[in-house]
Amino acid sequence: MTLKELRRKVTETLADGGVSSAEAEAMLLLMYAFGLDKTQVLTKEMTVTDAMVISVRALANRRLHGEPIQYIIGGTEFMSLNFWVDKNVLIPRPETELLVETVIERLRRQGTEGAGIVDVGSGSGCIGISLAHYLTDIHVTGIDISPEAVALAQRNAERNRVEKRVHFITYDICRGFPPLNHPVDFVVSNPPYIPTQEISNLQIEVAGYEPFAALDGGEDGLLFYRSIAGSAPLKAGGGLAFEIGFDQGADVADIMERAGFAGIEILQDLEQRDRVVIGIKK
Repeated sequence: MTLKELRRKVTETLADGGVSSAEAEAMLLLMYAFGLDKTQVLTKEMTVTDAMVISVRALANRRLHGEPIQYIIGGTEFMSLNFWVDKNVLIPRPETELLVETVIERLRRQGTEGAGIVDVGSGSGCIGISLAHYLTDIHVTGIDISPEAVALAQRNAERNRVEKRVHFITYDICRGFPPLNHPVDFVVSNPPYIPTQEISNLQIEVAGYEPFAALDGGEDGLLFYRSIAGSAPLKAGGGLAFEIGFDQGADVADIMERAGFAGIEILQDLEQRDRVVIGIKK
């Protein structure tokens, strides 16, 4: 069998199993399995051995059982950067890029030199690392309750060459913020926001594989918004920006207003769904 024939068979297998992006995911599996880039998979004249076919079929079977492609190949792209991911962290979503882009725009407007940023619930580190990549004079502290997530995020900081300006600590934000040297200029967070009782109803790729703690927002999904808004160690005039569920905009805006924030805005994503709430500390 040739590599081209194998790509066609894997694509057909995934499509028959209900994978909507079968062609793209087959490409990713072959690139990962054989250490090739996309161009090589498309153009390389290559005969595959039985062992190679078996290895790719095993990967495809994992996908057919619901395991996300990002966990299978161990990585994903976010903000045009590459990140390692595993089952200890939430998979970065394209819609989260709106949160990062919004914070970048606000920080550039107010001046970024020496700005201190805290990324709460940092997971893979994709938010804080992306901010540090595109704003080269800020310093970022990432906070996550999972030591495994913190270790992975630190690797991602090194991978994206921002480790001198980004560091991660293990801490439970429900206890308040850890001691910091001084108030910061911005707090950003994509916290867990799924109501506990709704998690089991999510698609298998999420409910069956992504870490429960990265999804569970408490009984009403708003637990972490209250905790973060109520104790964020911000300078006067500092900013707080959250990613939210599509139906949480009004509730999160109210939480922020009660916690002393002004100029609160609810921003929508490309699907015209509420996605980000941002405000300024009075």
